[in-house]
Amino acid sequence: MRNIKSATIALFLILLTSCAISNATIKAYSDPSLTKGSVSKLAVFPVRNARLAPSEANQINRKISSSIKSQSPNIKIMSSTEAIRKINDKNLADDWAKFLDDYTSSGIPNVKVLQRIGNQIGVDSIMQGELVNVVQQDGQYTRNFGTTRVTVRFSILDTKTGKLLWEASSDGIRQTASTVEPAPPLVEAINLAIDKILQNLPAI
Repeated sequence: MRNIKSATIALFLILLTSCAISNATIKAYSDPSLTKGSVSKLAVFPVRNARLAPSEANQINRKISSSIKSQSPNIKIMSSTEAIRKINDKNLADDWAKFLDDYTSSGIPNVKVLQRIGNQIGVDSIMQGELVNVVQQDGQYTRNFGTTRVTVRFSILDTKTGKLLWEASSDGIRQTASTVEPAPPLVEAINLAIDKILQNLPAI
């Protein structure tokens, strides 16, 4: 009887604990015309819909710029802070927001808007990231581990032609080590997804 009781307790403890899981997958597309040197000046805009603290957003933006520079050292990068400032200075915020909404829903870029923004802020390409899906679930004792799963997508668009030069999407999954923990912070899963994307960033 004592052995059965001990085995039951051991099984219960196993169900409560496991190894924390961190994982990310990747799907990517590059236009055949995209080669090293194709882009001379790139504006990196903040990740949309990410609900990040300013410090977290800045850290991610620095990571993105650093990864691009390591692949393409000659490229000039306009930071997200400068890009947003210039968009606002040129009164283009509404145009840019509408462009992103239309492009997200249709997949067809408005070339005239892209050309106007590229000319006004002085870049030939724009990189835009977006958080497109979020699932968070707290741990529920013997049933579920705390889990945060996100899908992040990044695109690089040519502001002269409207061509999609590169796009990648990644699912980032962060799971707790026990069933009694809440879902991991959103930024942890976002970072997993973005790191996976940056690992597959082509030289531009």
